[in-house]
Amino acid sequence: MHILSIIDKGALAQLSRPSDRIATRHLLFRVLGEAALFSSAVMLLDGWPAAALLCFYACAIWHGFWGYAGIGHELYHSRVFSNLQLNKLLYRIASYLTWNNPGFFRKSHNHHHHHTFAADDGEAQSTQDWRPLAVFLYLTVDLPVLVRRLYYAFINAAGLTPKDGGFTRIDGACQREAILMLAFNIAVQLALWAAFQAWHINLMWFLLPFTGQFLNRLLAQSQHVGLAGAAKEGPLKHSRTLPLPALLEFLYAGMNFHAEHHLAPVIPYYNLPRLNALLLERKLLSRIDASSFFMKDIWLALKTRPES
Repeated sequence: MHILSIIDKGALAQLSRPSDRIATRHLLFRVLGEAALFSSAVMLLDGWPAAALLCFYACAIWHGFWGYAGIGHELYHSRVFSNLQLNKLLYRIASYLTWNNPGFFRKSHNHHHHHTFAADDGEAQSTQDWRPLAVFLYLTVDLPVLVRRLYYAFINAAGLTPKDGGFTRIDGACQREAILMLAFNIAVQLALWAAFQAWHINLMWFLLPFTGQFLNRLLAQSQHVGLAGAAKEGPLKHSRTLPLPALLEFLYAGMNFHAEHHLAPVIPYYNLPRLNALLLERKLLSRIDASSFFMKDIWLALKTRPES
């Protein structure tokens, strides 16, 4: 199914038009919300350690949505702001904040959209680990992911990636991104040290992307799990739309409207609810009970998927 079989070119053009006003307001809220949570954690640390831990944990959850299960993904599509270069810059920053190399995501994500559930589609064919130890790490500090991200950052900066028990060269663009990612994160650490001269604050910031990522991972998994059988039926069947609370939908950058996003990736995330309403009205999409899905259905789908 193509989007123009549902709406005309004029309606698509209207839905596809980025709003700098909305995008700026959203970006400010995202930045200021995280700043408030992190600052609160720092200020409460001496006298109120339990409250500080709670603020830090909330900040870590918030921070995780800079990544590709969040605003980083939308910035990749360059449909957040009207300025292409601004989208590209913010995409890089969002990637660096979560220790992701934006060069590799550029290579894989277009393929995911055009060949969803192909054997080499590493996104729809995600094999995240949901065994008890993995879930514990997602809920706390995921040290294996921390070590892996750092390891890849350094070897990618050297122009290498692991392959078949050895190493192979990566292209120059991905190597440059790895170098920039390291430089960015070192600069942030130096700025924090210059401002506070407190090692524990540097450690808190460093651990943010690897702490409390259960919700982010669960939402990412929900996009396609259990829908491989509908791979040839188009985005309204092979991708899943789920209603979420307003704050979570905002942090997730509207990717709960995942069927709509796959149907029309040119539509900014903040306009996807309008497309969703149209699809529901025309009975092209069915409502899913999110509570039932997250309490039961997703776990059944994970249990019965071919790779489990």
